[in-house]
Amino acid sequence: MSRHADIHAIIARQDGSAAALERCAVLMRVIAGELTMEAAAAEVGLSTQRLHELRERMTAVAVATLEPQAPGRPAAAQSDAKDQRIAALEADLGRVRRDLDCALIRAEIALVFGDRFSAKKNAIDHAITDQRTAKRRKKNR
Repeated sequence: MSRHADIHAIIARQDGSAAALERCAVLMRVIAGELTMEAAAAEVGLSTQRLHELRERMTAVAVATLEPQAPGRPAAAQSDAKDQRIAALEADLGRVRRDLDCALIRAEIALVFGDRFSAKKNAIDHAITDQRTAKRRKKNR
């Protein structure tokens, strides 16, 4: 002979507040046909509309929990050395790309606003001086 499940004992073992456990027990009695919705609503102090909503949520969670899954224990996430090395290289590549972008932006700024920066200004002064010297040499020939 098969054993009958004691639904009250099963519900009592679950984690949750007393109100939640009571609502679950009442809804199970409604599903089993022991109580009407009106009697159950009066017992837990809720409207029948709210009790219908709770019953729908409870059955939706139950059905979602009972979806078939792959057999066996789930595979443990193993991060081997190769994956860690790839992640480190990708992070380095991101930094190098960012540094390259910054260097290119600095170079463009130096070209556009070179006369306003002291380091570039000195280089431009030398270039101008060299051009003037070349012009003088041409004149003197």
